[in-house]
Amino acid sequence: MKRWIDSLRTWGLGVMLSWCVAACGGAPLEEAPVAPDEMVSDEGVEALTEAAPEASLAWDPYADAVASGTSSTVLFPNNALGAPDRRAATVLGLLNSALVLDLGQGEEGTGDLRVHYQGLTVGLVTQVDFLKADRQVVGSGTLRLVDVGVGTHVAVVRYTGSLPYRYVRLRAVLLAIYQVDAVETSVRPFCGDGLIGGSEVCDDGNQVSGDGCDSVCEVESGYTCSGEPSVCVDIDECALGTDTCAPDEVCVNRPGGFDCEAPACSPPRIVCAEACVDPRTDNNHCGGCGNVCGQGTACTEGVCLGTGNLQFTATWSRNGDADLYVKTPNNKLIFFGNRGPTEQTDFGALDVDDTGGDGPENIFWAQDRTPPSGTYEVCLRVGGFNPPPSQEQPVSYSIRVRRPGQQDLAFSGVATQPVIISNCVSGQPGHVASVVYP
Repeated sequence: MKRWIDSLRTWGLGVMLSWCVAACGGAPLEEAPVAPDEMVSDEGVEALTEAAPEASLAWDPYADAVASGTSSTVLFPNNALGAPDRRAATVLGLLNSALVLDLGQGEEGTGDLRVHYQGLTVGLVTQVDFLKADRQVVGSGTLRLVDVGVGTHVAVVRYTGSLPYRYVRLRAVLLAIYQVDAVETSVRPFCGDGLIGGSEVCDDGNQVSGDGCDSVCEVESGYTCSGEPSVCVDIDECALGTDTCAPDEVCVNRPGGFDCEAPACSPPRIVCAEACVDPRTDNNHCGGCGNVCGQGTACTEGVCLGTGNLQFTATWSRNGDADLYVKTPNNKLIFFGNRGPTEQTDFGALDVDDTGGDGPENIFWAQDRTPPSGTYEVCLRVGGFNPPPSQEQPVSYSIRVRRPGQQDLAFSGVATQPVIISNCVSGQPGHVASVVYP
C-alpha cells in the first residue's frame, strides 16, 4: 500500500509540475535574476501603497524568511521573500501543502495582508492563517485569487484580530497551483497600543476600564484624557462646582465622579482622621479606624477579605454559625475542614470562617492562582443558631460571586430549618447555586 501511495504522490506531483511549466511559461520554476526594468510597478500595487502610508515606514513590511511548517511540495519558497520582483514561490495543491513566511521580529503586522501573486489560469479561493510569535493562530482570512493572465496581481486578506501576528501560513488548494511573489503586511492602530487611531478617543496602553480610558478606548465619565499613550485625570466636580449636591449636602470627590453626603456622620458611618467613613467598606478603616486592608484584600462587611480571580462571599441575617461550601469543577470541596490553598482545593482558599456572627465567610482564588474552568457548586450549611432556624425565626442569607471583568452574581434564600451538608451537589439540601467560570 505504501508503495502505491508513493507512486500516486510522485505521479500527481509530476502532472502538476508539467501543468505549471506549460501554463506559467516555466519562468517561476527558475531562480534567475530579474533586471531592474522588469520589477513590478502595476497600478494596482501603486494604488494600494498610496492608500496605506504604513508601507513607507522604516520597518520592512515584507516577509524576511521561510518558516518551519512549509511543505516540501512548495517550490522555491525563498522567492516569496522581500518585495515583489516577479520571482515567485509555487504552492502545489498536494498533500495539504502550505507556505509559512516569517515577517520578522519587531515587524509584526496588525492590519490586513496583501498577497502579490501571478501565473493563474483560473481563479482560486484559499485560506491564510495569522500566527503570533509563539506560533499560536490568532486569526484566519480568505485569499481570493481572481486575476489571471500575465503580470503580478494583488489580493487583500482581511485581518480582524486584535493581536499582532508574526507568521502567515498560505494554504494550498487541492489539485491547483498558485504562485506567491511576495506578502506585505500593514499596521493599523488597535485599542491598547498607546496610539490613538480609527474610532479611538483615547489609548492609555491597556484594555482595562476604570482608569479613565475604558476597554474600548473611550473616555470614561468624570475623566479627561490627553496624549499618546493617554494620561487620564479625574475631574474634581466638587472643586469646580459642577456637582449636583443639595445645599445641605457635602460633595465628596471620587475617581470618575462624586458623592453627595449628609453633613452629619451618621451610623453606620464613623469619623476617622476627621473624615466620615463607612467601616463596612472602607479599605483604610475596615471595621474600625486605621484598620487597613492589605494588598489582595478588600473590605466587605467590615472584614478584610481575600480577592483575586474568583471570589465567593456569604452573609446571613442573625448571629450564628453558618458555613460556606464551594465544590470546584474537579470535585475538590473547599470548606472549614479543607481551607487550602493546596492541591486538594485547586488552590482556592477559605480565609474567613465566622462561627458566631452574621458573616462574612469568604472563599477565593488569589491573583497568582488560576481557578479551574467549569461549573462550581455553591452550598451553605445553616446549623449553629440559637434559636434554630424555623418558620417563625428563619435565617435569610446571601452569597455574592465576583469574577473579574464580569458582572457580580448574587444569590439569596431563607432557611427555615437546620441544613447539614454531606456533599455539595445540585438538588441536595443546602445547595444554593451553580456558577460557571470563566
